[in-house]
Amino acid sequence: MIKSVHAYIKEGKDFSIETTLAGKNAIRQIQKAKKMGYEVTMFYVALSNVNQNIERAALRVKNGGHHIPTEDIIRRNKTSFQHLYDYAAIIDNLVDNSEDDGDRVLEINNGIVTYESSNLPDWTLPVWEQFKKK
Repeated sequence: MIKSVHAYIKEGKDFSIETTLAGKNAIRQIQKAKKMGYEVTMFYVALSNVNQNIERAALRVKNGGHHIPTEDIIRRNKTSFQHLYDYAAIIDNLVDNSEDDGDRVLEINNGIVTYESSNLPDWTLPVWEQFKKK
C-alpha cells in the first residue's frame, strides 16, 4: 500500500487511504501530497472513549473479524488522538462515531471552523481550541 501511495503522489493521481493515525506514515504521506499540490481532505472518525473501541473490536471478532490486543487498542487510541491534535491543520471534518450513526461534529475549511455541533464531544475540544484562537 505504501508503494502505491508514493506512486499515486508521484503520478498526480487521486487516491484515498484509511489509517488509525497511530503511526506517522500517513502524516508523512499527507505532507508529501500537500507539497506536491494535492488538496487533502481528512475525515477523522472517533469514539468518545477507548472502552468503546475495545467493545467494538470484540464485537468485530465475534462477527468473524480480526483480533487486536487490548493493549494495542489503548496505545493506538492515545497516539492517534495526539497525532490528531498535532496535525489538526490538515483536517477538514471530525465525526463522532460513538452512537450507531456517526455525527459530523466539526468542519474546518482552510483553517476556519465552518460548522460546529452544539454538543462537541470532549475529544474534539483540543482541535476546536486551536482553530478558535485564529
